[in-house]
Amino acid sequence: MSDQSSSLYGDQPEAPRPKAPGLIDQIVGVFTAPVELFQKLNKAPSWGWALGVLVVAALVVTVIWGLRVDVEEMLRPILERNPQVQASQIDMIIEMQKKFVLPFGIIGALFGTAAAMALVGLFYWLIGKALPEAEAPSYPQALSAAVVPTLVRLPHTLLLIVICLVRPIGGLTPEKLAPTSLGYFMHVENLKLHAFLYSIDLFYLAEAVLTYFALRHLVRMKTSGALICVLLPMAFGIGLRILGAK
Repeated sequence: MSDQSSSLYGDQPEAPRPKAPGLIDQIVGVFTAPVELFQKLNKAPSWGWALGVLVVAALVVTVIWGLRVDVEEMLRPILERNPQVQASQIDMIIEMQKKFVLPFGIIGALFGTAAAMALVGLFYWLIGKALPEAEAPSYPQALSAAVVPTLVRLPHTLLLIVICLVRPIGGLTPEKLAPTSLGYFMHVENLKLHAFLYSIDLFYLAEAVLTYFALRHLVRMKTSGALICVLLPMAFGIGLRILGAK
């Protein structure tokens, strides 16, 4: 009798915790069923393996591009247009940059990618706490929303690797290599307008859409908060690219 009472009224076995989608499930899910994927991640956040893939992908692109780029062709036009740089300094600056472009790129790929994701996740978490649709999100949920949607850029990364390996890239930076942006097809004299056109990239737009879905279904953020989290960083990134065009 005591055993029956115990099974009926006490010490009930806990329901099994939801299993987080694995890396393959995440990669396939962002292309085939993103809403379903983000709903699963809401119950079982996961970001570590996806972040590892992003870091490795960034590192491979950085190394291959850094070994094949013509640093002089990339920098000389910029330095010649800069009135603060004297003509006698240009060759010295280029030679110095040739030594540092690859090491700094590797450091950025290894640590900059993870740091950027952590900051974006923090931003999502804060906005999610301010504008929750239900209960406030956890930081792992917000970090998953920052990391997993970027997996949609993996085909773009693979395309960059192939381009860097099979054709001369001259002084082109990675964002100018793949035929996925308006800037690749529309050439204008205004450098800042050209930088804006390079910002209109198919894969970055796809990432923005997936991020919106992640914020709504994973972080469970209000529509207004999701739009803020998508549009504000996008405007900031495009603005930096335009300001940096020289």
